[in-house]
Amino acid sequence: MFGKKQKWPERIVPGFSRTADSRPFFIPKITKLEDKESMKQKFVSPIFGKAVKDEVSVPTDRSFFGDIDKKYDAFRTTKKLTKEEAKKRYGSSYYEFLIVNNEDRSKIHRQDLSVDELMKHPVKAEETPETPEVVVKAVEVPLAEFFAKAQVFESQPASTRSDADKVLEDIEVQTESEELDQSRFGPVEEEEDILFQPEHRAPQQEEQIKPVFADDFDYREYVPKAEQKILTPSLEPLRNQIIDGFKDYQFPSISMLRKSREKSDVEPEWVKENIGVINQTLLSFDIDGEVTNYTKGPTVTRYEVSLGAGVQTKRITAISDNIMMNLSAMSLRIEAPIPGKNTVGIEVPNQVRESVFFGDVADHPQFLMADDPLLLAVGLDIDANPVFTSVEAMPHGLVAGSTQSGKSVCIASIIASLLFRNRPDEVKLMLIDPKKVDLQQFSDIPHLVTPIIDEVKIAIEALKWTVTEMERRYEVLKRFKTINVKDYYRRRGDDPSFEPMPRLVVIVEEASDLLISGGNEVEDHILKLTQKSRAVGIHLLLATQRPSADILKGSIKANIPTRFAFKVPSSTDSSVVLDQTGAEKLLGKGDMLLSENGTLRRLQGAYLSPEEIEEITDFIKKQAYPQYLFTHDTLQEQAKAEPEIVLDELFPEVARYVVSEDRCSLNKITQEFGIGFNRATQIVSSLEMHGIVSMNAGTKPREVLIGYERLEEILNHLSHTKD
Repeated sequence: MFGKKQKWPERIVPGFSRTADSRPFFIPKITKLEDKESMKQKFVSPIFGKAVKDEVSVPTDRSFFGDIDKKYDAFRTTKKLTKEEAKKRYGSSYYEFLIVNNEDRSKIHRQDLSVDELMKHPVKAEETPETPEVVVKAVEVPLAEFFAKAQVFESQPASTRSDADKVLEDIEVQTESEELDQSRFGPVEEEEDILFQPEHRAPQQEEQIKPVFADDFDYREYVPKAEQKILTPSLEPLRNQIIDGFKDYQFPSISMLRKSREKSDVEPEWVKENIGVINQTLLSFDIDGEVTNYTKGPTVTRYEVSLGAGVQTKRITAISDNIMMNLSAMSLRIEAPIPGKNTVGIEVPNQVRESVFFGDVADHPQFLMADDPLLLAVGLDIDANPVFTSVEAMPHGLVAGSTQSGKSVCIASIIASLLFRNRPDEVKLMLIDPKKVDLQQFSDIPHLVTPIIDEVKIAIEALKWTVTEMERRYEVLKRFKTINVKDYYRRRGDDPSFEPMPRLVVIVEEASDLLISGGNEVEDHILKLTQKSRAVGIHLLLATQRPSADILKGSIKANIPTRFAFKVPSSTDSSVVLDQTGAEKLLGKGDMLLSENGTLRRLQGAYLSPEEIEEITDFIKKQAYPQYLFTHDTLQEQAKAEPEIVLDELFPEVARYVVSEDRCSLNKITQEFGIGFNRATQIVSSLEMHGIVSMNAGTKPREVLIGYERLEEILNHLSHTKD
């Protein structure tokens, strides 16, 4: 029990030799300092290993550190010079490690001295041996005689030449070889650079010669703040453009837009595999049908399933989850049946998604040569055909989708479509952006009626101005006896009293936030515009990422027949936007459903990058500056002004009745005067405003605050004010 420890059997691993692969145990011996000269073996520290530097010995092998001369080549813009070339140029072989004194450092910060000038300063670190000065005497020789002697010299063989001529020839060959060797070390400074040094500069040429720096050095002459002048661009050509009525106005070019690469017509293998999976799934559920055709779009591929006689389309929709599982698809949408066909469509996302740029849609004859000025380039459908829609035919639109679904890009493409086809005097834009970031890239363009609005109070006043403008335009159409703006321009364009009436497109980004903050007032303005503004050329486009039923009420949606639905979180939100499900199964990033008067189409929205928008807007801003019809300050003054109160005809009688009864009851007022509840509520609110009755205190009745004498004074004052 207490005997020696028993040795465990040694595990033998196949292909492993302990004696061959294991190293013997040894204790390194530290050499004494006296034996340093006789020591030939590299010092090895027993604690820290080979990486330790010690006084005892220094490794002579530099392979561990690499080539010091090439170690920092990645950080150099030019190759390192040799020591001879460095001494020749800068006077020191360590030209890369020159120390900058305090005087030169302050000059560099003041921009009085550049880096190149600093490198050309003479260095006293290493003294180069003085070379004897060679004096060359100029001898005047006629050119004809010089070239004749040169031709004779070249025709002589080398053996007959003198020793001096041979030496000159060797010097020329040596110079050529030196020039070839210098190509390895980067460009060599020209000899004229020595003129830029102060000690070599001639006094009479000091004002004429200016230093020329390297091309990659961004040199800017230092100017004191007191002498700096602010240069403002001339606005004269912009004013002339507006005065001339934009006759010389140029539209942005299609060349500013990006386009996708050409697509191959080869049928992918995964399309054939998906057709086989769908047919097998239908067979397993005993459904008489098969895939007879398919259409490959940029985002999804639609497989058309032809059903047998007597097979209901509901059986396909019932197994949509099984089809999506068998296809291993992220999403799946079934269109049963496809409008205009006798087949059922199964839309499956592509394995490789193709990009659709705004240039692919806009560069089309249907868009460039159309007569409709309000035509919009939206995107590509499943058949890869461009999709266009008109603002005038909408006449109002609703854009809804969650974050990162492509909603803001769609609005940008709509605005760009209007800018590509209309002058500033033909279409006006009012942009309302409560989020303050989405529409700021279109600021200061001449098409705006007011600067971009990003405050709720100013937005309410702007919508109120739009309603007033709508009523004014109706009066103009009534005076000229026309039915709409198109008829007004067509039949009354030559009238001497003709008044230009450009189209006005109002775009509201994040309309839900505006409706919540503005309340019933904003809802009333939007409702009036959607009901009546089409005939006078005013169109409204609302965008939101929260399409809930309590915000977008049915009265507003009833007058907006065109809907742009992007990916939404749930089928409930899809029902609010489209009045049907389907938007929750979209893929995002521009995948959308376009509903126009009940017709639903799936398409991929066109992408317009911020760089393209900036190039388009800069091109337009160079031709004209904005002429605002009103500013934000004007709207704020209107909002602060006290609104005019219009009293009801029964106000004096109701006021006398309330004071005589010493009680204010809505039911009594409606019974006594035979009016409706809403009208009675407005009269009571007017009584509260003039201090006749108290404020509403819940279920408690209002109190009468004045008597007959005070009431007669208030009524007399109101009658005089009205007169």
